[in-house]
Amino acid sequence: MKRKIAVLLTAFLIISTGLASAFSLSSIFEPTGQAAVIQLSGSITPTASGFSSGITPEKVRTLNDKARQRNVDAVVYEINSGGGAVVASKEIMRAIESMEVPTVCRFRDVGASGAYMAALGCDRVVADSATLTGSIGVKSSYLQYTGLMDKLGLKYVNITSGEYKDLGSPYQNASEREKQMLQAKADKIHREFYRMVDEERNLTEVQLEEVKTGEPFLGSKAKELGLVDRLGGRQTAYSVAENLTDMKLRFTKIETESSFSFFSLLGASIADSFLSSDSSAFESEFR
Repeated sequence: MKRKIAVLLTAFLIISTGLASAFSLSSIFEPTGQAAVIQLSGSITPTASGFSSGITPEKVRTLNDKARQRNVDAVVYEINSGGGAVVASKEIMRAIESMEVPTVCRFRDVGASGAYMAALGCDRVVADSATLTGSIGVKSSYLQYTGLMDKLGLKYVNITSGEYKDLGSPYQNASEREKQMLQAKADKIHREFYRMVDEERNLTEVQLEEVKTGEPFLGSKAKELGLVDRLGGRQTAYSVAENLTDMKLRFTKIETESSFSFFSLLGASIADSFLSSDSSAFESEFR
């Protein structure tokens, strides 16, 4: 009997030792890699100007290039934005799509409208349960100064070569026809937006009907509607990146170099004044 017990104990020790060795070897030979962390915060604009520290396509492309130069195995984009310019949002989405490695977008306080469109370029989307997410809609607006001009005795002289060349001017009241035209343009952009969401997120008809209202959802609801893949914070996003790569990753923040100066501010302000004086105040945004 004692001999049988001794044999069993010996067998148990051999098996235990083998398992321990296997686990230690798996940890030793576990593949490792590195990942870039790119932080994007603020409004989405076509170009940076003045004190603006928002998100531009050029900034994202520059950060992506830096990540490529480091031969990273994954990229995590930490986004905190309520959206912005339409075309710029689409360009950022394409810039993220162009990355040849797995990508994860992590929303912080806000990941809405144009910021959500940009995140459609990521392989996975992570949000906190309290993150304002979605807002699949378009806002088109402008100030109208006609009442103030009347009080000041100012008149607007409009000389154009096309009937609707001055569409959206803040210096004259928009006719019903002009309002319908502007609404039609906003509706068309909106349809394109939620069609992109449907294609990228593979939503059901019920989910699509709910998200296309333009409502911003909390992250927990966004998860139910299929707008995000996981709920959590930074560590969750890192874990998702590691699962996509099957690697133990080392995460490094990638930043741009600041080139701000008084003269760059002055130049940007002058450029803005020229642009605004020769164009309609009407513009569409993902907000």
